Amino acid sequence: MPNAASIETIYSTTLACPAEDVWRALTSSNVQRSWMWDSRLRGSMEPGSDYALYDDGGNNLIVGTVQEAEAPYRLVLTFDARWDERVAEEPAGTLEYLITPTGDRDCVFSVRLYGLSGATADAVERDTVEIYDGLKAWLEENDGA
Repeated sequence: MPNAASIETIYSTTLACPAEDVWRALTSSNVQRSWMWDSRLRGSMEPGSDYALYDDGGNNLIVGTVQEAEAPYRLVLTFDARWDERVAEEPAGTLEYLITPTGDRDCVFSVRLYGLSGATADAVERDTVEIYDGLKAWLEENDGA
């Protein structure tokens, strides 16, 4: 197992949809995220506000605070995993989304997670590609829904 304290996870891809559609998928409250464990978002996604990704039972999976929000280009959040007891005891890290338009109907989407350790860092390293490949497929199949 790698030294989780030293892991920075980065994901980047080109999406065939406008930046505004990506922003809406990331920031819309109470909409089921099939691409992220069928979770829903609670929170306004305004700088300084708290947010939570929660499951159908109302259990928080990830909580944090919005540090920066520059719609539809950049979103920076603290990332405090809560999906099980083991990760709930670990310190929070940072999740940064960058959305860079490259045309009218496409953009580069990048995710950076850092400052995580232990089981949280291991899970992020293992699951990030699958989660955001799922977002890419969902956005492109649903025309940005």
